[in-house]
Amino acid sequence: MSAVRYPFRCTVCGLEFDVSRPARDAAAAASCPADGAAAVRVFTVPSMNFNRPPSTTPSPPSSGFSHSGHSHGPGTGHHSH
Repeated sequence: MSAVRYPFRCTVCGLEFDVSRPARDAAAAASCPADGAAAVRVFTVPSMNFNRPPSTTPSPPSSGFSHSGHSHGPGTGHHSH
């Protein structure tokens, strides 16, 4: 089983560090490597690029809105699903 890196921050000195451990141990406590104090897990938003290269052109501005799998152009009325 491969290890996952989890970011932590020391509650005393503020040091940020990573701990590598199996996913099944993700909730286990961690101690600061500098002063031994308790550390809290830092939760970040995962990168979701799916190995796509970054876009070189910006998306066009929206003139309507989109929901429930379809779009509405400007001036179209709202409806319920």
